[in-house]
Formats: sequence, structure tokens, C-alpha cells
Amino acid sequence: MADRGTVRRAGALLWLRGLVRLGLAEYARRVALPAADVAEEMAAEARSLIGRTDWAEALRVTRSAWPLRGSRLGKAIAELDLTPAEGFVLVLTGEVEGAHSIDIALTELQAPSGGARPTANLCAELASELFGTDALSPEKLDDLPLLRAGIVALDGPGPTPLRYLRIEPNLWSVLSDGLNDWPDCPFIERAPAKHIPVEARREAPKIAGLMKTEEVKGLALRGNPGTGRLGYAELIARRLGKRAIAAPLDRWAQEPALAAACRIAGWLPVLRATLGPGEELELPPHTHEQPVIVVLGASGAVTQSGFVELSLGVPGERQRRSLWRELLHDRKLGNELGHAALLSGPAIVRIAEAARFLAERSGEPLARHHVREARAAFGGDRLRLLAQPVEREVPRDAIVLSAATQRHIEALVERAERREALWQGLGATMNATRTTGVKALFVGESGTGKSLAASHVATLLGAPMYRVDLAAVMNKYLGESEKNLSLLLEEAAANDCVLCCDEADSLFGRRSDGKDSGQRFATMLTNFLLTRIETHPGVVILTTNSRERIDPAFIRRLDYAVEFTLPRFAERLELWNTHLGPLGPDEDTRKLLASYCDLPGGHIRNIVVNAAARPRRAGRRISIDDLVESLRDEYRKLGRPSPPRIKQLVGR
Repeated sequence: MADRGTVRRAGALLWLRGLVRLGLAEYARRVALPAADVAEEMAAEARSLIGRTDWAEALRVTRSAWPLRGSRLGKAIAELDLTPAEGFVLVLTGEVEGAHSIDIALTELQAPSGGARPTANLCAELASELFGTDALSPEKLDDLPLLRAGIVALDGPGPTPLRYLRIEPNLWSVLSDGLNDWPDCPFIERAPAKHIPVEARREAPKIAGLMKTEEVKGLALRGNPGTGRLGYAELIARRLGKRAIAAPLDRWAQEPALAAACRIAGWLPVLRATLGPGEELELPPHTHEQPVIVVLGASGAVTQSGFVELSLGVPGERQRRSLWRELLHDRKLGNELGHAALLSGPAIVRIAEAARFLAERSGEPLARHHVREARAAFGGDRLRLLAQPVEREVPRDAIVLSAATQRHIEALVERAERREALWQGLGATMNATRTTGVKALFVGESGTGKSLAASHVATLLGAPMYRVDLAAVMNKYLGESEKNLSLLLEEAAANDCVLCCDEADSLFGRRSDGKDSGQRFATMLTNFLLTRIETHPGVVILTTNSRERIDPAFIRRLDYAVEFTLPRFAERLELWNTHLGPLGPDEDTRKLLASYCDLPGGHIRNIVVNAAARPRRAGRRISIDDLVESLRDEYRKLGRPSPPRIKQLVGR
């Protein structure tokens, strides 16, 4: 007890530092007579550190008090079950990284070959001479716990006896209580509880309890970008009595010292992996020594056994409403947004802050269009790599649809708004197959308003919209198509945006039984995309010019198939009115245009735009002559003759 008290008063780290110097002095006196200065200097430093110069007495106290406690170094010694000789070598290897006098002593003791780091041969001699053991002989180094645990490495060229022992300086700093973090591996900040889904918070104690057992080695934490996965990892770390540290995957694989530092310092490593469909992550062997969290998307898998898996979704509607109300200070708007937008807690926080800023900058009361503008600017950086943002608002009075098409669009929007709560009260089979995703096919000739209607849907939902040419993406990224499509859908889900995919028939057309490799690859890719779209939690709108080109098996898996027919007279008249506005000719002329020209809205838009360019230069309104000239150009572009009765309009 007296010896343990002696060490405790000095401190385990300080005692071992003194013991190393005293041991070097003793070794120099015994076997290295030319190094008399080394012995004197090391003894002097030992006296200043632990007040002793007698090696035998210091060794007796050390053995009596072993294993030493009271520091991270003591924890490592106890955890690895090191002997006093192995602890001596560990501290000697670490002190080289910061004590110049130790460097000089080792250089002299290893003369003539020199070298400031201790060789395997010198460590074996020190253990034999000072501790009476051959456990550190070069032929037994493979069994040395320090090397197996990755704390100390054997480096340098040549045979084993001439190679030297080295410890990562950062790791030694952690062990010696000098470094409380790891470079480029920041600690993860604590996330407010209200940002984490209630259901996931309730699971945290259970998951942490499993990770404390030997059977469970880690947690594979799935989720879309921005869903607060790191914040949830920090919650698990606190439940384990640890601090969560974000460790890059490549550094974790290449630096066993980082793993050792986490284990000794009580840090929970959180690794972020970007995996594509079918890809597997195999973690290095040192991962098994402690619990770890791997942050994943929807794809890929961790191959190690002993991992539990959790998918982190968005908070429930009640929790989202509460967040929006608190952040926007608007109960009505908060309730509307909580109902319609399936966004994570961190995303809601950032969007609400941006919306308040936009309202303040414009000097207007906070309104839904500020939130929509903030959502359009949020989290789109990675989405823009694979899709194009469509930054336009299309209110009800800006779109002309047939009555049947309008009913289908309204039903689609209502389904999208209720997609989370729709399943409540339905049967067991419905709830077993529930999904929040809404998939629609817009079918119609070019110019009938399919893309405009998609923007109209996004406007009503208050969501950003991105347009993606799936065929181009899949061809452009041949070999990485699945990975990039997964990224596209994960980012779209994280932003709860509307995806509009043009030319769906290029991918979902009627499939042949072709057996060449190209056709098989295309079929596999289409099946993969179809599966992912089916499980996507957001709104996906696909467009095609012809329903007949679409595989019927695909259409059966959609929620809606909306037909966009060519406009009839009443719809064409409304199209002319909504495009011309107050700058156009009188109502009778517009009726004549609607009667004579059987063009859909896209072509009417081209005619009005080209006609508007002429009078604006002359400072006058759009005349019928301007419209007739533009109308003839549009028919010529289509390869069709102008309506014969169009001449009646000239000069009106």
C-alpha cells in the first residue's frame, strides 16, 4: 500500500518517465561505459522527476504498485495487461517524440549505428538487463501486445534487431494527457433532442446497451444526407459514456494509432462511408477492439459481423409542426409545413433561419413563399451535379388544363400532402406495404404542359423541383450509374423535392428478350431504378410523349398516370388569354386564333414570345399582324402549313 501511495502521489505518468530515465542511467553504468555522461544526465533527470536515483528500489516500488493507474497511460497499461518491462518500453518509445535528452541518450547508447529511436535489439537488452526477462527479444516481438494493439509499430529497413520501435506522436500525446483531440477528426457537437426523431431517441438506450456487450461491435446508421445522423451518433456516444469523434474512413483504415487513441481516450469513432448499390465496406481488424458507428446512405453494407443497423428517418408530423412553429413564430404556417414537408430537424432549422432572413431583407411579413425560396436554396449543391433546378412558381391561374387533367393533378397534390398520415386506420396489408412516396406518369404530346404541370405540383407543395434526364445520367456515368442514381434519390429525399424525369419511355419502354450484354445491362439498370423509385419517400414525376411506348408492367407500379390531351377551343382560348395578358389584341381576335390554330400551350407560348419581341422595340402593343407572322413561323418550324383562314386576320 505504501508503494502504491508513493506512485499515486507522483502520478503514474511522471513516475514512469522518471523510471525510464533511471533505467537508462542504470543500463549505461552497467554495459555502456563510454556513455558515462548519459548515466549522469539521466540520473539527474530521474531525481528531479521522482526523487530517486536507486534503480533497484525504484523497480521494487514499481512492481509492488503495478499496474499503475490514474492516467490514460495507466488505462492503456491495464487494458493491454502490460508487464513493467513492456510499460517501460512504451514510455521510452513515447518520450523520444518530445524529450531531446532521451534522443541524445539513445543515440549514444546505440553508437556507432546511432539513431534516436530505440531498436528492437536495444529494447531486448534493456528488458533483459533491467527486468530480467527475454519477452522483448526480436524473435518474440510478434506477440508483443503493444505491437498487436497498434500502439507501437516496428519501422525501418533491415533485419528485425536493427529495426526501431516508433509511436505516432499524436497517440503519445493522447496517452500522456497532452492532447485531448485528434488532428482533422473533430468532436461531434451535441444535437438538440428536439431535432432527433422521437422514435429514434427512444431506441438510443437499447442500442447503447447492445453496443456495450461483446456480441455487438458497432452500429450501421443509415439515413439520407442532412437527417442528423452525426447528432444521433453523438447521442449514442453519450449513452456509452464516450465522446463522438468524426474520423475519415481512409484515415481510420490507414492509422491504427487513431483507433488506439479512441480506445484509450474514451472516444467513439464515427466513420462516414459513401457506398453504392452492392458495395461492401470491410473495416480493418483494429475496428473490432472497440465499438464504432458507420454512417451510411441507403445503399451498401458493412460486412463485419456483430453490427446492428438503424435507419434514421425524419421526425413525425407532430414533432415537425412543433419545430416549424417554434422557429417561424407562426402557428398556422408551422402546421402547414409540418404537414406537407418531410424534412429532418437540422434541415428545418436551416431552412427556417434562411426564410426569416429573406423576409427581413424584403421587409415583408414571413410567408410561405419565403420558406419555398429558402428550400430551393437549401442542400442543392450535390443535387445539381445530376439534375437541374427548375426555379419557377406556377400558380393555378398560370396553367391551363382540361377538367379531367386538373382533377388528377389535384388528387396527386392531395395524396402528396397526406402521404404520411394516409395509412392511419387502414388494414394490416396496407400498413405492411406503406410508403410515403408518390409516383406519377404525365403522358401527352410535346407542348401540352407536362413540365409546367410538374412545376405547378411543386408550387402547390411548396417544394423545390429538379429536372433530371435519367437516360443521359445513366449513359454519362456508365459503370457508376447505380451509385449516382442512389445519390440523386438520397439527396432528393433529404430535400423532399419534386423530381421531374423527362423521356421516361427511353428507360421504361417495352422490354425485349435480347440476350446481348448491353441489353442485359440496360434491363438490370432499369430494374434497379424502378426498385429505388418505388421505395423513394418523395414525389417523382415521369413524363413521356406516348403511353404506348411504356411497359405496362411499369405503369401498374405507378400511383397516377395523368393524360395531357391537346387543348380544345375553350382551353386554347384560355391559353391565348393567359399568355397574351393585357398587351394582346381584343377578345374577338383571340377567339379567332383559338378557333383556327390547333396548337398546344408550348407552341402558343413560342408564338407570343416571338410576337412580343417585335412591338416592344417599336414601343407599341402586340398587334394581330405580329401574331400572324409568328404563327406562320411556328407552323413552318413544325413542317405544317398555316391554317388557310389565317389570312382573314391580317390587317384587322
